[in-house]
Amino acid sequence: MSSDFIPEDAMYAVAEMKQVSRNKFRIELTSSATASASSVITCNLPENSIIDLHSLKFVFDAVCTGATVGAATVYGKLPAHASSLFQSLAVYINGQQVQQSQPEFGAIANALRLTGSNIDNDNSIARLCSHSYVRNDDANDDETLVLQEWPGFLNQGSTRYLNTALVGNIQIRLVVNDASCLIPKEDSQDIGTDFTSADARSAAAQVRFTLSNMYFTCDTVSLDPMYNEMLRERLQSAGLQVNYKEHYIYELGNITSGQANLRWGLSSQSVDSAVAFLRDSNHTAVGIRGAELTDAGGVNAYVSNALRFRAYNNGISLKPGLRRSQYSVNSVKYPQFQASLVDAAANAGYCANKVGENDGHLITSRQAFEDGKFVDGLLVSMPTKKGVAVKAGYDSRGLNTQMVYEVTGMTVPAAAPTASQETGVLSASCVVSTTATLNIGLGRDLMVVW
Repeated sequence: MSSDFIPEDAMYAVAEMKQVSRNKFRIELTSSATASASSVITCNLPENSIIDLHSLKFVFDAVCTGATVGAATVYGKLPAHASSLFQSLAVYINGQQVQQSQPEFGAIANALRLTGSNIDNDNSIARLCSHSYVRNDDANDDETLVLQEWPGFLNQGSTRYLNTALVGNIQIRLVVNDASCLIPKEDSQDIGTDFTSADARSAAAQVRFTLSNMYFTCDTVSLDPMYNEMLRERLQSAGLQVNYKEHYIYELGNITSGQANLRWGLSSQSVDSAVAFLRDSNHTAVGIRGAELTDAGGVNAYVSNALRFRAYNNGISLKPGLRRSQYSVNSVKYPQFQASLVDAAANAGYCANKVGENDGHLITSRQAFEDGKFVDGLLVSMPTKKGVAVKAGYDSRGLNTQMVYEVTGMTVPAAAPTASQETGVLSASCVVSTTATLNIGLGRDLMVVW
């Protein structure tokens, strides 16, 4: 063994951090005490503090209200995961926007979660606090939830402990989703079954939800004064940089045939990955029935219509079927062949950099993958152990970069407005993940490099 190398597992404790203390604080909102569809929720994080961004949580009561029309009663059921109740998330520092307010925050979070999370998390942390499982009982949901996943600056940064004395006021703005995210459930009928009458469909379109008793919590830490001195030396010399994930969503509607080309352009210092999915075009409509996925072993089997991501492979899941897809980046195809449903399934873990025997995600069967948890991934970065601290993606700045998601061979279901509520028209979406950089200078001088 070389004398100049000590294995990490053989090292002994030789260092310490002095004067460390931490505490948790409740932060009240600066907006209204109650919220419903399209309401804006705002909160200012503590200033002149070192904030543990991973501790940030939003606690609220979510109350659904159903409706009765004629002899039909329909209840309002919350969708899986608290993030599904929100339309957008934006982060501002001293009035400067550092995380853009992308629409469909709930859909973005769900698309990333399917491969980014795992069964252990979904069945413990998320189920305990964030409603990861949908209940099939005959009652309107009334529950206190905790939103604790923040895709982007707040939870996917190179710096977990952010010194707000160096950056200034951090404000979070959440916009509440409309009732299209809910799952309407007819009395005495299971989720996923067709509504039994026109009255039931009319009642389903009237389900709503409201939020109340809202507050944020976060931890702050205090460190040795030497830490602040080191940061200020860095500020005076070269400044400080914080890398973080930024997510964009692109959509293509009015798809009535078995093929579609979703195109977009993006200028970024690091394009890391993309994930595409398809839904019925009525995913923004209120009162559309949810679905029960077949053989969704170990995870929640119910999905709302807004978050039902489908492959449209004519119900074929155990074999490739006719559906094929392919990405294109500046006319370079990826992969170099047309990928089948099986290829997309095999790619789900790989694109999330989960290739070890102890890794996992939330897609547990081919049937559930084809009918409600379909995500088609593209990886264009070089994953490292340092994560987002290293920009290792495709640099598209200064180029007329065009990206395309092409799909063929789909089977579009026939329109059935009074039964399954299919419209016969599809909508394609793609979430593109990039790495942005917040440059921090003296005097709280901030600059974002997208």
